[in-house]
Amino acid sequence: MYIRKKTFILIITYLTAAVVALGAYTAVHFGMEGSYRRTAEYGYAHAFEEVVYAASSLSDSLHRASYATGAELSGRLCADIYGSCLAAEMTMAALPFSTQELEQTAAFIGVAGDYARSRLRASAQSGFDDAARADFASLYKTAAALTEKLHKLQNAVNDGDVLLDEPENVFASGGDRLSSSMLDIEDGMGKTELGSYGGRYAKDISSQIRSPVPEAKAKAIAADFFGLEADKLEAEYTAENGTACFSFDGGSVCLDAEGNVLSLSSERSVCGDMGSSELERIARDFLASHGFGEMYLASSERIGSVQTMKFECVENGVRCMNDSVRVSVAGDDGGIYAYDATEHIRVHGTYPAVSTAVSESAARAALPSALKVIDAQLCYAPADDENSVLCYGFDCTGSDGEKLLILVDAQSGRQFDVFLEAN
Repeated sequence: MYIRKKTFILIITYLTAAVVALGAYTAVHFGMEGSYRRTAEYGYAHAFEEVVYAASSLSDSLHRASYATGAELSGRLCADIYGSCLAAEMTMAALPFSTQELEQTAAFIGVAGDYARSRLRASAQSGFDDAARADFASLYKTAAALTEKLHKLQNAVNDGDVLLDEPENVFASGGDRLSSSMLDIEDGMGKTELGSYGGRYAKDISSQIRSPVPEAKAKAIAADFFGLEADKLEAEYTAENGTACFSFDGGSVCLDAEGNVLSLSSERSVCGDMGSSELERIARDFLASHGFGEMYLASSERIGSVQTMKFECVENGVRCMNDSVRVSVAGDDGGIYAYDATEHIRVHGTYPAVSTAVSESAARAALPSALKVIDAQLCYAPADDENSVLCYGFDCTGSDGEKLLILVDAQSGRQFDVFLEAN
């Protein structure tokens, strides 16, 4: 199989970066340039440095994995690779441009992390076989090429030949922008061959190349969904998988080949103080008006004047962690600022019946005694493959105040996964 152009990474990274960039620009516009400019400068420069570091670490770990045989080393390398991919995804979120524009790069990072995680349990028992080492070697080839290009771009930024996409540089003449230079790297990303990968991205293969819905129909769908004017939507690009993106004054919208709305992103500055609870209500009403049923609010974060929320679908009374939609609402007029249903469209389907072998109280025995349980609910947790595992999800706080979500398998009563959550 090979990895094609498609949005794998949650567009929330895109939304967060847009909000940060626009917030900094608005601050400059209103005369608060000193503090905000320094914040933007540090944030963008630091984020790019971290992306380069994460890519370099990923390349190194993949290279070592291509020669590893022992169980202990193999398991450790899987953890290192997965951690480097998470770091790359997180730091790409702070770059002042869309990761949807870096689809090939984002796809590669997503697949590398998912593949390493899928290999973690098996490798910890028996180490890597020849097929796994061949796959890691293929991933390393792509990672090494990416790292080399990023290092060259890093040198160009340090020499002043490439400018960061900071508010004061938006209209500056001379020099390339980091965003356009990253797109040049994106265009050069090759395809990654994996012989034994069967994870959650495995269905996104070449046989699924499709023709998109007719342009006029796609425009009509997008316009109706977000209250836009169809005749003001301009075709931006069409991906191999049929994903079509259109731009309008103030943002862009994307649909898949079947006409499902994938995402909306906005570019306008937002300056308003509507309350977070009101913005959450608006988001819920918007989802309900588009046919979404019961939704679980998994996270809600205020960044400047924009409230960004992650909603998870609820099936059989159980939250589906991987079946999510992200909505951002502007705090000035209550309009939908950004939207991402990529994960929902990719994974939504039939979930297994609710059947537990252990009780909630028995599942609590798998938690460290030092944790305080704040909430507990049943969850369909994403597994290493396309299946979902029924778990008890315990929202906890640690002794230092850190927030955690600990998943306990509802059949075995053993811990399934642990997530650290932002405070």
